Amino acid sequence: METRHLTTSDRKIFDEFNGVILDALKNKEWFIPFDKDDPVLEEGHDYFIGYFDGDKLAAISALIFDEHFLGELREITGLGGKKIAEVGGSMVLPEYRGQNLMLQLNRKLVSYARDKGYEYLVATVHPDNVASRTSAETLGFKLHSRFMRKGRFLRNLYVMKL
Repeated sequence: METRHLTTSDRKIFDEFNGVILDALKNKEWFIPFDKDDPVLEEGHDYFIGYFDGDKLAAISALIFDEHFLGELREITGLGGKKIAEVGGSMVLPEYRGQNLMLQLNRKLVSYARDKGYEYLVATVHPDNVASRTSAETLGFKLHSRFMRKGRFLRNLYVMKL
């Protein structure tokens, strides 16, 4: 498998991948879906990386830089004025689960953030999503609190000082 940065030219494969993931989820509350209008792959917006098995996108994860998403997390964590990013958008196709792909991608993202001078990373995970919780905790994220993301999605909030 090959890892690479996703760009705007990957938008169609990203949207198809997102749809497959949402259809396969047993608990739809585990993932806050991306809207087709979200500028998720635009230059300077977020940093998505993916594992490709040939031409097939098998897993993705991202560093989210957008203050629209980070503002709520800054307020809860008290990290106003700090250089932070969110590790999020982590998804793995069902047939590739159990291979630690999410953990491997997120390790790369932590390293990338550290190299870019970020001070903290945050991650939000549905409390019942054992795979995502385990990935965050294995990477060294510490549970900060539990809250309602966007006022309607129950999440554990994790913080990592880089």
